[in-house]
Amino acid sequence: MDELREANVRLNVLTSLVVLLIGFGTAPGQVTNPDLIAQAKKEGRVTWYTTVSIPESKQFMDMFEKQYPFIKVDLLRSGSGPLVNRIVSEYAAKNYAADVLHGMSSRGGFTVLKQRNIIGRYESPERTYYPAELKDKDGYWASTFQNTFVLAYNKRNVKPDDVPKTYEDLLKPMWKGRQIINDTDNFEWFDGLLKFWGRDKGLAYFRRLAQQDQIFQRGARGRIQLVAAGEAPLTIGYGPHAQSFVNQGAPIEWVPLEPVVVIVNSVSIAQRAPHPAAAKLFIDFLFSKPAQLKLRELSRIPSRSDVDADPPRLIKGFKKVVQDIENESMAESIKLFQQTFGLTPG
Repeated sequence: MDELREANVRLNVLTSLVVLLIGFGTAPGQVTNPDLIAQAKKEGRVTWYTTVSIPESKQFMDMFEKQYPFIKVDLLRSGSGPLVNRIVSEYAAKNYAADVLHGMSSRGGFTVLKQRNIIGRYESPERTYYPAELKDKDGYWASTFQNTFVLAYNKRNVKPDDVPKTYEDLLKPMWKGRQIINDTDNFEWFDGLLKFWGRDKGLAYFRRLAQQDQIFQRGARGRIQLVAAGEAPLTIGYGPHAQSFVNQGAPIEWVPLEPVVVIVNSVSIAQRAPHPAAAKLFIDFLFSKPAQLKLRELSRIPSRSDVDADPPRLIKGFKKVVQDIENESMAESIKLFQQTFGLTPG
């Protein structure tokens, strides 16, 4: 009996040690391998290439470095196009600087990087919490947050009965003549609807929309600001941006025109990451529940299935078509968008 009691005590102590090791350095709701933490500690730093704004990026850097004080985050922030060009140039020169590639899914940027074998594979344990449409099957990417294309309108200038409920409603005579502000770079919106409707039906619709004499201007928040100021009654814009104006008390409301095109903000490990363990740990962190809650706090739409958007209607209750970030025909869609609406490439 004494031998059995001693064996049970040893087993309980061993179990407690294992639990402590697994929990070391991790936040609640985050699954992390203690061996990975040890390897990342030896590497001591991680280089993060991202399109997320510097003020927001720094909040995530602070969270991560507080959780893992032995790893320093080096940040390089830029737009998607410039970042993709930089990474391609670096790999051509065999200068492997980046560890984590974040937010390069617009304008076909992800496809460019993957075709050049710059995107690596990492099956983060946090991916379990992400729906199939927000990750690939092979571990090359998953989405940290989402954006939706919705119709924002000035509720002082648009009567409730006149609010467009469908894309077809935008073709009504009342919305002709500089009544709709669109973005010169709404390529993913255009491409998503083409894919959903089919090329012929989609192009027929957009050619009719082009006859409405829209105002084209670059800048997601700026366009909603113009609508709030009464410069035009309608704009195609991002749901979270429209909701932020609603929250601030601006005369803005928004509706989802179905299908709502959803764009993703992908994150991947670089194929030749100089700090691979730290890169994996940082990706685990970005996918973790605490980081996703921070995204919600920053008025983003989290991709993680157990973290709702605020408000939930930002991503629930309507038919969606999710951006195909591995789309190899994006360049053609960009050209068609510009030709259809008479825009100069740039």
